[in-house]
Amino acid sequence: MDEKKQQVLADTPLNPGVAEQLEQIKKAVPDTSQRLYEFLVNNMKPIALGCGAVILAAAVYAGVNSWRAHTAAKAADALGVILIEKTDSKARVAALEAFLKDAPGSLRPTVLLELAASAMVDKQFDKAALAWTELEGSSSEDMKVIAGIGHAKSLLLADKAPEALTLLKALRAKSPEAYSMPITRQLAVAAEQAGDTKAALEAYSELASRAEGSGKPFFEFKVNQLKAKS
Repeated sequence: MDEKKQQVLADTPLNPGVAEQLEQIKKAVPDTSQRLYEFLVNNMKPIALGCGAVILAAAVYAGVNSWRAHTAAKAADALGVILIEKTDSKARVAALEAFLKDAPGSLRPTVLLELAASAMVDKQFDKAALAWTELEGSSSEDMKVIAGIGHAKSLLLADKAPEALTLLKALRAKSPEAYSMPITRQLAVAAEQAGDTKAALEAYSELASRAEGSGKPFFEFKVNQLKAKS
């Protein structure tokens, strides 16, 4: 600390409460702690100023968090208005795309899900695929699988069955067992549309062996149908 700053600190009187606390410390500490006491006396003002800086920083941080929370709340309200007012799928897609540009990170997955769903309803399958692709990069394993299935569905609806089949094969290989059946159902459809009879037959055979209830007869029918073609 330079001499000018030291002089300013020296000329600034201590708060009476601080001075009283120092006197109590002086009476309580043993002689061997005298040097510590002197250090506190000599440096109380710089220490106090340092504490002030920490308090100021904490206040600024709290203010930033408060601002972020307020901004996120306003954004959530704006998203709610879009979902309520934009009932036409084309208008909703356009509004969600515009909103997405400045959406808070915490809201982005929700906006992308709404955008993907709305784009698929409006048959804007390329836009839906882009939204699903971003969601596939989620840190959530569940979201990755759901987005992958959605992405494959958008490709199927866009008459891109071979691409959907490739995606689903990779997705099934790395997804939890809990998602095996829905992925295999989608894969069977994609394989059939792509003209890959062997892959479709394997998928429908697996579904027929594992299915229970009303779905089982349909899968068995598809197996017999594909066997007749092969």
